[in-house]
Amino acid sequence: MSNNQNNGRWKVLVGALIVQIVLGTVYAFSVFVKPLQLEFGWDRTTTQWAFSFALVTFAAVMIPAGRLQDRIGPRKVASIGGVLLGLSFLLGSVLVSESRPWALYLTYGMLGGAGIGFAYVCPIASAMKWFPDKKGLVTGLSVAGFGAGALFFAGPASTLLLPPGSGAEAMGLSSVLLVALGISKGTGFGIGWQTFFILHGITSTVFVVLGASLLSNPPAGWTPPGWNASKAQSAASVETGWYEMLNTPLACMLWLTFIFGATSGLMAIGQWKPLMGSILQGKTFAPAWMGTFGRFLEPVGILAIFNALGRIFWGKVSDIIDRPRAMMIMFLFQGMAFMMLVTVESHFAIFLASAWVGLNFGGNFALFPSATADYFGTKNLGMNYGWIFTAYGVAGILGPVVGGVLYDATQAYVMAFVFAGILCFVAAGCSVVVWSLARAREQTLPQAVAAATPEPVTDIEMLPERQPMPSPAMNRVLATEGK
Repeated sequence: MSNNQNNGRWKVLVGALIVQIVLGTVYAFSVFVKPLQLEFGWDRTTTQWAFSFALVTFAAVMIPAGRLQDRIGPRKVASIGGVLLGLSFLLGSVLVSESRPWALYLTYGMLGGAGIGFAYVCPIASAMKWFPDKKGLVTGLSVAGFGAGALFFAGPASTLLLPPGSGAEAMGLSSVLLVALGISKGTGFGIGWQTFFILHGITSTVFVVLGASLLSNPPAGWTPPGWNASKAQSAASVETGWYEMLNTPLACMLWLTFIFGATSGLMAIGQWKPLMGSILQGKTFAPAWMGTFGRFLEPVGILAIFNALGRIFWGKVSDIIDRPRAMMIMFLFQGMAFMMLVTVESHFAIFLASAWVGLNFGGNFALFPSATADYFGTKNLGMNYGWIFTAYGVAGILGPVVGGVLYDATQAYVMAFVFAGILCFVAAGCSVVVWSLARAREQTLPQAVAAATPEPVTDIEMLPERQPMPSPAMNRVLATEGK
């Protein structure tokens, strides 16, 4: 292996981060809630359906996208995702209106969700193939950008989504750029949701395609220097196709665990900004001297920071203590956080809650792809994880929509977060079952493989005696004797 190839795998990681940061802006959906409600008079449930459609489509499209990625490589598939994501915002700016909420579902929800689904699986599969020696850590790093996307997006988006001013109060190109980079807070006016959709659509396409150009798969048979695949590979890790994987109880339990864990987190993230806004009542964490950088200390920013850090943290922890144990601890911590959230009032408690929820929710996206690779191999990881990730689509319906319905019915967040906490405890119990099934697979799979493989014959006495081939003259003699 050349040093260029070894250095090239870090280039892949950079490309993965660029792609995921853009895709991760989906987690800042809550910044769209208030502008859309004010513009069109929609209720909370109506807006949350757009978020749910995006997540469901995201998860469903990952299956064909994963299969395509396994066949033609990550670069082309991720670029397709970037184009679809940008197109969703461009079409949404034209089609969405007060009487057409379904246009938001089709554009932002389905087309945008498809774009995320095409692009999301590529960095994960590519990075894991380049880093088989650090699966949990590198998966966490490659998807950390997805968690951090909301951090870079939420603050500028909140300002730019404000209604546009007129005359001297209108934002010029330089003002838009300064706000987008987080350097300026603006002047109380924005560019409006339509212009913002156009701007974000173009930006998304450019940066996703740029990041995709850095992605690639390693050459066949490539391994990191000094890494022994036969020693490092778990006994349960056998290259498995998607059909065989779906017939295993282990895959089914991973899927259920993902549903319970992701549902609780999505229920919180979809409404985090309005929830914390109601608790803070217009106050802010950040001191005035921080200026525009104070957004990093706001609840959505804190959640985004720790969402990204949680992917790296839990990925590394799982490399040490194994995936199911890390899942169990993570879900128990998250469940306790949601149960205590109903009493949060002080600024310190809000800061801690935002950090805690983000840290644990982010861990889902490092642990489940790593576990899929551990138990079913990396050769078909794009397709296999696509199927496991459909659990996220189910959670995309249950989390935001149920949370929105509970809020509309009670005008409070207590029931939603108690329900989310219970789901986390169920997910922790499911993680124990995953651990036991993985242990059973490690014990039975090597025996099954050995039984299906014929033993080579090594004893010379067991080989059949080789008979010499008769010559043409001998054949004539034998024919004469036979008469």
